Amino acid sequence: MLKLYNHGGTVNQEKSTLIGRTIAYRLSNGRIVSLSDRIPDDEKVEEVPAATGEGREIYRRGLILALDQAVRRKFPDSRLWVEHSISLGYRCRLLNRPDMTSDEIVERLTCELRRIVEEALPIETVKYDLHHHRDIPEEFRELMAWSSGTRGIRGNRLLDSCAFAMGPAVPDTSWLTNWELKPLERDFVLRFPGSASWPQIDLWVPRTKLNREFDLEEKHIARMGVQNIDQLNRRIEEDGGRQLVIMSHFYQTYRMVQIVQQLKDEFPARRIITIAGPSSSGKTTFARLLRTYLVARGFGAKLINVDNYFRNRSETPLDRAGKPDFECLEAIDTEMFGEHLGMLLQGAEISTPVFDFHSGRRKDDHIPMSMGPMDFLIVEGIHGLNDALTPGIDPGRKFRVYASALTQLNIDRITRMSTSDSRLIRRMVRDSTQRGYSAEETILVWASVKRGERRNIFPFQEDADAMFNSSLPYELPVLKKYAEPLLSKVPYSSPAYHKAVKLLDVLDCVRPIDEALVPITSLLREFIGNSIFSESVK
Repeated sequence: MLKLYNHGGTVNQEKSTLIGRTIAYRLSNGRIVSLSDRIPDDEKVEEVPAATGEGREIYRRGLILALDQAVRRKFPDSRLWVEHSISLGYRCRLLNRPDMTSDEIVERLTCELRRIVEEALPIETVKYDLHHHRDIPEEFRELMAWSSGTRGIRGNRLLDSCAFAMGPAVPDTSWLTNWELKPLERDFVLRFPGSASWPQIDLWVPRTKLNREFDLEEKHIARMGVQNIDQLNRRIEEDGGRQLVIMSHFYQTYRMVQIVQQLKDEFPARRIITIAGPSSSGKTTFARLLRTYLVARGFGAKLINVDNYFRNRSETPLDRAGKPDFECLEAIDTEMFGEHLGMLLQGAEISTPVFDFHSGRRKDDHIPMSMGPMDFLIVEGIHGLNDALTPGIDPGRKFRVYASALTQLNIDRITRMSTSDSRLIRRMVRDSTQRGYSAEETILVWASVKRGERRNIFPFQEDADAMFNSSLPYELPVLKKYAEPLLSKVPYSSPAYHKAVKLLDVLDCVRPIDEALVPITSLLREFIGNSIFSESVK
């Protein structure tokens, strides 16, 4: 066991409030380290405020460790399992749950967690490798058995609680002053401050539809026996991942059929299908798949591209940096778009525009389009759930679908693979194979992409009439062979280096699956190539 930098003890600064506080340091190569790490005298560092994205992640890592320690103290026969993100929190459950209500569990854990914060227990970053087997947590032994043995595994450790390190945690538990435990059915939610009101915790907003979707996916991967990387690797070892691929697509087909049945039941009242979701969710392939399923059920389905309704570049609003903001709703000529949809619903023929991205100008009255009596109209774009995209159209005439990669895989018991990181790996592979971008370039624009998602997509999730999870339990093992060489090329001096190393650490623990097993109709083909819809998704 090798300790990384940590001297022990606590950081000597006032932490009763997190407003404006520095929570970590960023080195010149982008690597983020704890405040208690030893830093070379000649190293230039940048302060990481607690309220930033990286700062909030550091805070959450420490909070999860402290909660795990509280569970060990109050319920020694139980173990904490951290599930999906919901309403600025993580849904959690106890393995070998005690025979008591969620309210009683939360009450006991709240008291113990407060005590742990008061104790100011140090949190250290530890590197485990094959040459130091003593004192390795049981979960890490499982991960190390699958890793190449060349990278080692980093963990954040609080007493006997240890979590896979996707970055540093707070130096000690006294930093963890703002949190909330909330009962939720038979489980509970660990809530923490978000970006909008840091360091306060926002009011609880039930995400009923999204939570139901997550619950369905949790049950699905539990049935498949692939809830964490160790279980995933064991399934791959059985037959190279064949059964895993087959079962994944049977289930995704089942979910698609459910959506098509909903559409059939509500036809013709709802004929406009709007599809939205964050970057690299496979929305384009989903739209093509949905059209295919509808045609197979006897319907017609026309696709209309919102991008062709962009305003001329000279009219595009500017963002705070003074650059054209192509993601804001005002960049689209919503008046023309709404008018055209209305005409189509009335049976009229329209001439859709075509936007020339090279010149930045729109060519109006270009492509004729009309709808037959059995046709649906499919609209795919980031604003698809926002009714402001379609002025003049009765919301009751639309069927909204939220499509996203709702990853359910845990790295270990208390470390979840974030949906954002999963989508980033997808985008990185697609950017490289289809657009010629490097992993460094993709990582450096990712923060801006996520800001746009928080503004334009996530606030409208609960307005969806249906949700579709485009993630596949086997995709990380397939993407591994593409992503690892790309991430390995990120220069040590780049601000993207920190993220690249953390993704490489995860991929190193995953067994590969041969891409030949991936069906040509799979959503994953949108990112690795050779999709049957390739001409449509370029």
